[in-house]
Amino acid sequence: MVDNPGRPLLNPVLRFTKDPRPEGITGGGKNAYGIKQDRIAVQRRVLSKQFATLSEAAYQTPRFNGHAIVYASMFEDSLAPTWTPSDLFQPDRGARLIGPYRTGYLVEFDSDELAEYARLVRNTEATRDQVDISRVESVRFFADADAAGLRSLDELWDEAPETDGGRAFVMWLMPLADRDAAEHLLQVFSGLRDGVIEAPPPLLDSIAGARDATTPAVMRRSLRAASASGDRLNLVMREYRQRRRSRSTVIVPSRRALSQLVASGAVFRIEPVQPIHTTSPGEGREPERPLPRDMSSLPIVGVVDGGLTAASYKHAEAWRASPPLVRDGTADTKHGNRVTSLVVQGHDWNNKLTLPELYCQIGTVQAVAKKGARQFVDPQDFVVYLDSVMAANPGTKVWNFSLNQQNSCEPDYVSALGHDIALLARKHGVLPVISVGNRPGERLQPPADCEAAITVGGRLHDKKGSPAGECPVSHCGPGPSSMLKPEVSSFSHVRALGGDLIKGSSFATALTSPLAAHTMMRLREPSPDMVKALLLHCADGQGYDPALGFGTAGCSTLPWECPPGFVTLQWTASLRPGAAYYWELPIPLALRQSGKLKGQGALTAILNPHPLVTEYAGPNYFSVRLATALQFHRGDKFHNLLGSLDTDKISEQEARAVDHKWSPIRHHQRTFRSVGFDGESLRVYARIYTRDLYQYGYANADEAPEMDTVFVLSLGTGDEDDDVYNQLRDQLGAFVETATIDTDIDVESDAE
Repeated sequence: MVDNPGRPLLNPVLRFTKDPRPEGITGGGKNAYGIKQDRIAVQRRVLSKQFATLSEAAYQTPRFNGHAIVYASMFEDSLAPTWTPSDLFQPDRGARLIGPYRTGYLVEFDSDELAEYARLVRNTEATRDQVDISRVESVRFFADADAAGLRSLDELWDEAPETDGGRAFVMWLMPLADRDAAEHLLQVFSGLRDGVIEAPPPLLDSIAGARDATTPAVMRRSLRAASASGDRLNLVMREYRQRRRSRSTVIVPSRRALSQLVASGAVFRIEPVQPIHTTSPGEGREPERPLPRDMSSLPIVGVVDGGLTAASYKHAEAWRASPPLVRDGTADTKHGNRVTSLVVQGHDWNNKLTLPELYCQIGTVQAVAKKGARQFVDPQDFVVYLDSVMAANPGTKVWNFSLNQQNSCEPDYVSALGHDIALLARKHGVLPVISVGNRPGERLQPPADCEAAITVGGRLHDKKGSPAGECPVSHCGPGPSSMLKPEVSSFSHVRALGGDLIKGSSFATALTSPLAAHTMMRLREPSPDMVKALLLHCADGQGYDPALGFGTAGCSTLPWECPPGFVTLQWTASLRPGAAYYWELPIPLALRQSGKLKGQGALTAILNPHPLVTEYAGPNYFSVRLATALQFHRGDKFHNLLGSLDTDKISEQEARAVDHKWSPIRHHQRTFRSVGFDGESLRVYARIYTRDLYQYGYANADEAPEMDTVFVLSLGTGDEDDDVYNQLRDQLGAFVETATIDTDIDVESDAE
């Protein structure tokens, strides 16, 4: 078997099959208690004056069919979704919320109505209007500096890569709601082609003619469709006409043209295109390493990197993407070889570290160029190419991305590449494993902010080969939009193909991918989110750490196993907003034999936030969140045994910063002693909350779709003599089954 024969046999994780009990929730609304009486009078005067000023200056700001964009900022105590100013800004008054922005909202105004708003905020007696007026801090037009973000136009220009015809930028069109206004914006954008912007080459144009007999039919069709899609600016306009949202790479010929593009008002956000790169490995020889004779039964990891040229690993290659995105001689094959060696047999190269003995096959995707190479890869090409490769290799469910873009993630915005890889992951049902990125820099680097991925940070090892402190090379988290990134960490100072000591988050990532791939293969009904949940659930951390994530997985217990003295349940549910869900569980005797609850527990849940995510929303990237807890009964109510802060009693800013309220990951763990309780059961509670639903065309939470969520719960005493596992298994009876499947993996080596 693939497991170390010296390891003790542990109980497998159990799959919980009981349906939850939903209870309807009666939500409140805005009422007189929501009016901030201490500032309503002041805000009437302030906002009235500001709207009057906007009305007078409307002819000087970019307008589309008479519509202008206003930024309405909120007071800090009014950032919760409850206080969204949707009553004050209504379509029948000539105003429409189009999206969250910074600490407020963008509002599309019929500019002729701005003067009326000056009168409205001064005189209205409607309670809901007064609630909003007392909570909106200020209003102003969306400005050029807003589109440029935190940098000046000169800084943007200097950071953008040079290409034929100018410099490359990625820009987002302003997401207007009114159809006629959107058509006018497209006319303005089309007019910019006369000297202000140029279209980049057609998608995958550089490899369109390189297909050969080794290219799978699915990939041939995808590449053909991409290369035949034509002018990219026409594509972005077509998408915008359909969705009112669109993004594209553009070529800008000069600094003056960049200023004209931003001043047009057609652009919501613009940033330099960031090349994708690997970390630089050292020099070294390529020693022979023995591999299992038959690797066909091993899981496959797709390695998106600089390619593979090392002959010693051809035996482990299950497939190779053809044609490559980056041509031979330009690709960073040295890095690709080293990452491949760690994915295939990282435990052999680092046999003094506490790594599980897990071999893997690999699929090779040659898509990353060496630093300084002349070939420029547009990230849009990179994503379209990956889409083709994933479609052609549906059996590969884990994908290793030991790569990053150079600039740090913005504090608020999710990167375009991180967002795109998340869309690919959800589309193809795969799990990306992505490096957090290496210093220098202030924060983690794209696409480490991909919500669907496991992001991996680096850490050191001690003299015994066990996980130790944070890596001085790897970046730290957390990520934007409340994301808990990295989720896990692994050894980042290791040996790989070449024999030298190398360091970086790339290599920690390559050591994590095999564990994810074997977990995926072991589960009876696997899903990427379940694999991710099991890895961070079994990690060795004691809570979230910005450098180490939730710790290192697989050091003592593999994700599909229960630690000694514990039982672990996993299950999946589809949850609707507007209801609370409960799963009842009997309390194992070992946890209550003293008459009080005593033991340890951990509850992990991961929410699939799609389709309620939008890259236009800045810090509000997620429009849905999950609250969950393990609860016990005492007296006349339930209390949390494992659970999060009561976010209703602290400010929205505190809830985001301290509890990571809008993170799709919830992870709670605790040791409990002498906890009084009533009854003989516990319950798991879960509830979905939504915000900003107007972005998706929903009037209220009842119209929102069900959201898929995975749960992992462990309970025990830590004493292997306490038979918690069989106690709970017997109590649950038909509502539980083994979550794993039997595997028989032959790893007989060619070594003598």
